This record gives sequence, structure tokens and C-alpha cells, in this order.
Amino acid sequence: MARLMQWPRQFLAIETSVSAAGDDLERSLLLVLQSAIRMVPSADGGEIELREGQELVCLAACGDSTKKVGERTTTAGTVPGFSSMAVQHRNGLRSTITAPIPFHEDYVGQLKLHSRTKDAFSNTDLLALQLLAWLVVHGIGRHAHAREERARAEADRRFQATFDQAAVGIAHVAPDGSFIMANDAFCRISGWPREKLMVGGFQAITHPDDLDQDMAEVESLLSGRTSSYQMEKRYLRNDGSIVWVNLTVSLVRNSDGTPDFFVSVVEDISARRAAELDAELDPLTGLLNRRGTLRRLRAAMDKTGNWNHGVAATFLDLDGFKGVNDRFGHEEGDRCLVKVAAALRRALRNDDVIARMGGDEFVALFPASSEDQVMDVLGRIQRELDTVSEGEPWKVGASLGVAIVPQGSMPDPTSVIAAADRLMYRAKQAHAQAPVVETLSVAA
Repeated sequence: MARLMQWPRQFLAIETSVSAAGDDLERSLLLVLQSAIRMVPSADGGEIELREGQELVCLAACGDSTKKVGERTTTAGTVPGFSSMAVQHRNGLRSTITAPIPFHEDYVGQLKLHSRTKDAFSNTDLLALQLLAWLVVHGIGRHAHAREERARAEADRRFQATFDQAAVGIAHVAPDGSFIMANDAFCRISGWPREKLMVGGFQAITHPDDLDQDMAEVESLLSGRTSSYQMEKRYLRNDGSIVWVNLTVSLVRNSDGTPDFFVSVVEDISARRAAELDAELDPLTGLLNRRGTLRRLRAAMDKTGNWNHGVAATFLDLDGFKGVNDRFGHEEGDRCLVKVAAALRRALRNDDVIARMGGDEFVALFPASSEDQVMDVLGRIQRELDTVSEGEPWKVGASLGVAIVPQGSMPDPTSVIAAADRLMYRAKQAHAQAPVVETLSVAA
């Protein structure tokens, strides 16, 4: 009984020592084993083994032990969940007691004591060993917690390094569009200092022409219809300039499924867009070329191939241009073409498409809301073209063919241009003063 009365003070001292060992598991195990040998007077040595897969690994040994530190013993993959006393006949040892080590509803190892004396251990000794096994659990828990904390800290460090040093812009955005955090690359690409980004949302820096599509994609994410989206869009920078970006957005949800934040990744594609624009421009007039015209025509079609609105495709071929080149030279011919381009710009709106298809052929694309509206635009074009020859030693005119594409029809863009070209040829053959206009079939 006197021995049991000393246990609370002894266990408190052992627990204090184990806590002082911190996350050093092997030191914690050795402290418990040394304390067990002191608390059980008949013990001459022992060991602590922990399970690794199908093996028991000796992590602490003291005194007369049957194992060496690091020694491995193959097991059935489980540790008996009961304490035991057994007769020992090995290395002069004649008695053994064993206590399993419980951890997270499993048994992960065993604490053993040995004696050179037969029947050396009592039930009181076995009870002491069982209590000491729980102190091993304390050391394992501290070690596991420290390992998790180190792993979490390392993961945080890696994330922060990736976030801060990534070549692409990364931002976390709240469901309402406000910025939560943004890395340096995002600030550099978007052209906004971090403190100004944090007081506004992505809506405030998005080009107005791109905002509706962006908001529709966000709504699809929030509703669960999509898991991510990608689009090319423009940001309005703090200095008023525009930057093109490739934007990829995904949504992180809380454990209950509610939206937490968006992860937005942006890549500056301004150089690529500029190169694409250069490839779509006529170097002489600065107008779009054939490639650019076809792209703009395709942009007027929705994903099903239908036209979102009516379009008037006007094909224009100059009359008398060959004489300008022949009589006055190609340099004067180029100046004539530049004047024609300027006349078309004056006749049409900024949002309309004007292109030089090559040589003295031009195309104009503008909305066709009604016949009267189309004829009014064509009248403006003709009047502006009449001014091109004013004050010049040469005179040019133009033949116009107009193919009207009704809303909801499905012709291919190349066929639209070809149709307008054929109508222009009819006007030229007939020496018509007025454009030849035809509405394409809805089923074309």
C-alpha cells in the first residue's frame, strides 16, 4: 500500500519529464522506460516497441533487454490489446510483463519489463506498467502533433512562396467580388497597388465590355453549374491603360458547401493580343485585313452558329483605281487607298468593322436593324467616297454589293463575304450607281 501511495507523485514527475522532452519521441520513450524500471523493483531491464506496418521497431531499450534500439520484429500487423506476465528463458531473463500502448482507438506498440528472477512480477507491477503505457501515449501524441505542425508550417511556407513568387497573378476573391489577397504578380499585371485593390472588387477594374460575360461565369460557379471557367478579358489599369489577361477562376467551398472564395489566376497576354491584332491589320491603311474581318464576323455568331443580330456585309471595289496606278504611280495609288479608308471611317461608327481585303477591295460590316437604316448607312458611305477625288488629278468611284444576314440565320462567315462580293460584281457589270442589296436566306 505504501508503494501505491507514492505513485501519484512519481507519475507526476515522470509526466513532467516527458513534457520537457518536447517532441523528441525517442527521449520521451527512454524516460518512461527508465522510470518503469525504477518503479518496479524486480525489473532488470526492458524495451519499448512501436508498430511500423507489419513490424515492431524497438525505439528504447534499457538494462537487461531482449532487443536493441532499431531492431525490427515481424508481426501479424497487430499488437495484442491485453497485458500479460510470462516466463522468460532468454539471456538469463526468466520473467516478463507486457503492457500494450493504446493510441487513437488502436494499439500501436508495447512496453515490456524483464527480470532475471522467476515469477518476479506481481499484478501491482502489471498495473504500474499499464499506467506508464499511457505516458508513452502522451509522448507519441506530442510527437505526432509537432510533426503535423511542422508539416502544416511547411505547407504554409510552400504555399506562401508559390503565391508570392509565382510568375502568374494569383488572387483570392470573395463571393461578392472583393479582393481578399493578391500576390505581387497580380498587382503588377493588373496595374493596381495592393492597397487600392483591397478596397474594391474585380468589377471595378474589369473593362465594361467584358463585365457581363465575367459576371455570368461567376454566377454559374456560385450556382454549381460549373466548377471553373476561363476567359480572355481586359483590366483597366490605375493609369488608364488596358491590359489583356487570360483569366482562370475556380471556387473554393466551405465544408457545408457554401461558397468561401474564388481562386483567380491571370496571365498577361497583351503581347500576344497585340501580335494577333498586327496580324489582322492592313499595314497601309491600318484597317482590318481579311483574317480580322472573318474573326469579327464569327464573333457576331453565338455558340450554335446563329447570328446574334442582323448584319450588313458591304463589299466595295474601286472604279478607276487601275488608272491611278498606271498614270501616277503606285505611291499615288497608295495615297488614294488611304483616303478611301479615311472616308469609310468617317461614314461608319467606331464599333462598325472596316477592312481592306486586298488591292482596291474593301469590306464594311454594320448592324442591319431595318432596310431604311441600312440604306441610310450606305448613303453616308457613298457621300464620303464622293469626296475622295476632290482636288485630285484623278477620279475614282466604287461599286457596292451588300449581303444582309438576318438575325437567327446560319451562313458561314466566308460565304457571307463571297455573297457580298458576287453582288458587288453585279453592280460593277451593270455600271449601277446604287449598291446592289440582297438579304440572304435564313437557311443559308
